[in-house]
Amino acid sequence: MNAEINAKEKTELLDNIEDYIVQESLSSTIIRNLILTIVFSLTILFPKIYISSEIYLKSVKINKLLNEYYSLKAENSLLASKIEKIKFKNRMEKLTF
Repeated sequence: MNAEINAKEKTELLDNIEDYIVQESLSSTIIRNLILTIVFSLTILFPKIYISSEIYLKSVKINKLLNEYYSLKAENSLLASKIEKIKFKNRMEKLTF
């Protein structure tokens, strides 16, 4: 009799454990919804991240080109002033002879 009670208790305990495991486990619909949410989030966020990084890279190139433009513009004004000095010097030499 005692063995029957122990066997009964064991099977009840195992049934209770199985019920608990089934209740606590993630169902396939929850896993599917989670995966769909992750995929949807990535499809929304990936273009934003890509566009943001492209904008950053383009702005770096634009800043580099702007710096080169300003330095070339300054060099151009220096060369223009040197040319004016040479022209003035040549005119003065022509006038003296």
